[in-house]
Amino acid sequence: MRHTSFSIVCSLLLLASCASNLCLPPVGTPSITPSVVSATGDHVGKPIQWGGILIETRHFKEHTELELIAYPLDSCGRPRTGAEQTGRFIIIHPGFLDTTDYQIGRTVSATGRITGIRTGRLGNADYGFPLLESYKVHLWPDQQTRSNYSRPWINIGIGGGDGDVFGGVGVVF
Repeated sequence: MRHTSFSIVCSLLLLASCASNLCLPPVGTPSITPSVVSATGDHVGKPIQWGGILIETRHFKEHTELELIAYPLDSCGRPRTGAEQTGRFIIIHPGFLDTTDYQIGRTVSATGRITGIRTGRLGNADYGFPLLESYKVHLWPDQQTRSNYSRPWINIGIGGGDGDVFGGVGVVF
């Protein structure tokens, strides 16, 4: 009986930890970055998954545009913001996305289709912003949320971990 109770508790903890860590299924080829599309003009019409840090939100009658600084994605589709930038791009999302949720500085991933390039300005230079017509936009939890927990904090997970997402052991003081 004692062994059965322990097994049930462990199973429930494992399920709870998995439920809190969302993994987005990968779409497209990781080597097709916003910089590559901007430079070549290729890959229009291809499905892709990109992500990054939100730097501007624009509302229109039928859609919302999110401008992002792009970063490579980890195995769960979350932007690795500590890595080198991979360009900039604009998500075109049908409908309204509220700026109280989609605030500048938030981490976002989107899955969609590359629909073209919009010429704009980046500082004093012309820049070709790839346009991503989104099927799905995912707003990642704010990193500050983690630091609001009381200290010390111990995080133990199962998976291919870097101590941050899906596994490893992390201790915060």
